[in-house]
Amino acid sequence: MKNLILLFSLLVLTACEIIPSNNPIYRTNPSSSANEKREYDLLMEKDKVNKLNVNAEVVTYLLNDTETEDKSTAIVIDNNSSCDLILRLVEIRTNQIYNLPVPKNSKNQFVIKKGNYTLKSNICAAKYYSQKYISEPLILALSNR
Repeated sequence: MKNLILLFSLLVLTACEIIPSNNPIYRTNPSSSANEKREYDLLMEKDKVNKLNVNAEVVTYLLNDTETEDKSTAIVIDNNSSCDLILRLVEIRTNQIYNLPVPKNSKNQFVIKKGNYTLKSNICAAKYYSQKYISEPLILALSNR
């Protein structure tokens, strides 16, 4: 029995592939956080344009029943982390891209097209990734805790 356990353990250890730390896919780029900060600042400037109308539209989506023929819906992102973030949404079928900035310890809201999305973000040092079908208003709370 001990030999069987030893053999199984050895098999498991040798079957695991270790990704080398010099693999470019997994290496972190020190300038990427500076680039993301610049992108965040630019997105926040663009977000301020016409924000009152967007807020009114989001509230309308949140308070009313979802109509199936409506092509858009609302998304509210609640950032409970101590870092500014950009939530990146890519609609899987059409590749429609939304880069949504959300200040630290704050909320931001947007109107997006309904669809099946890949969502990803860097929340401080943590990575967020999800796939969601969004067909009605969505409230998404993100945190690094």
